Amino acid sequence: MSLTSDKRERPIVVVGGGFAGASFALAAAGQETPVLVVEAIAPGGGDGGFDARSTALSWGTRRIFESLGVWDDLGAAPCPILRIEVSDRGHLGGVSFDHGEQGQEALGYVVENHVLGGALREKVAASEHIDLLAPANLTSAGPVPEGMKLSIRRGENEQDLIAALTVLADGGRSPIAAQLGIGRQLKSYEQHALVANVALEKSHRNIAYERFTEHGPLALLPLPTVEGVHRASLVWTLPEPLALENMELGEAELLPRLQREFGPGMGRVTGIGRRACFPLQLSRASEQARPGLALLGNAAHTLHPVAGQGFNLALRDCMALAGVVREARERGLWPGDMSVLQGYIDEQEFDQEKTILFTDLLVNLFSGKNAAKAGFRRLGLLALDLLPPMRRRFVSNAMGLGSF
Repeated sequence: MSLTSDKRERPIVVVGGGFAGASFALAAAGQETPVLVVEAIAPGGGDGGFDARSTALSWGTRRIFESLGVWDDLGAAPCPILRIEVSDRGHLGGVSFDHGEQGQEALGYVVENHVLGGALREKVAASEHIDLLAPANLTSAGPVPEGMKLSIRRGENEQDLIAALTVLADGGRSPIAAQLGIGRQLKSYEQHALVANVALEKSHRNIAYERFTEHGPLALLPLPTVEGVHRASLVWTLPEPLALENMELGEAELLPRLQREFGPGMGRVTGIGRRACFPLQLSRASEQARPGLALLGNAAHTLHPVAGQGFNLALRDCMALAGVVREARERGLWPGDMSVLQGYIDEQEFDQEKTILFTDLLVNLFSGKNAAKAGFRRLGLLALDLLPPMRRRFVSNAMGLGSF
């Protein structure tokens, strides 16, 4: 589409068409509110902005995607997690969780990013209430009485418009957030994540494995079988020097290292695909809302991948923000009014704090070979194994059922 003179004022502009941006746009447009999505990557360009990694989706996230009409579009792509096995390398025992304990079809799902991204993009493109401007970039934003004045560049052309509510969902390094003076609170875990898809000798039986090692968590998450190859998604947390070293190793050298760290739990790993490596940190925006402005997704907070909580939290944020926007519209209020956005902050504050604290605590407790930490790890796993109330609450929150 192009920006025409009769559309220089918009109720909602979403900057970024990734998972969070597209999900919020669909939730807001479902209320028949016109939404403009500004996305840097053209439809069908490259990988569409979605890399070869996979994302863990909680049961609560499935329910949200069902409400948005996205879940059925994913077909058989999401691989159900029926059981989770948690272990601590070098120590006997562990703990396991089964979907039957919760009375649900699955504990969660694993879906490859390009599949989920493609489904969201198609849904956005099909919505009669969403205009997608891509490829295009937001070059500047500034407050005005009506909301935010935005400058959008598409090719050689640059145009201005006014948005009652601008939603930044353009990643953890959002240039517009930085331009507006919104800082970030950063905590480095001094770790990198090596991610790849791996081939397995035998079926994973829909079991997800989380193994805590002296270097950090190592996860193998089930993926659908392709052409007879049993697959899993690997997230291997390592100190930076070791992660970079493993990136350079040939498959014949790397696979024995991985097997030694992981043990025999999922059987023999027979191959590894394209690898990626990125630093891990806890990152939070110093402000998630201003008059006429809200931040979502990684622009608001980025979590360590342990327990797979990052996107699931972001999606709950998206639904909460769409909810207060709907209520504002019903009451005849401006969606960018700070009283409206404060309602969103108040609603999500506990969920965010709880999820971030849970993730951060897991990383701190289950990384390193300190004897005291090892003792706490064993006690924690034993408590989850033996105390049903603690176990049920832990699994329920991990499934995204405590906040949806």
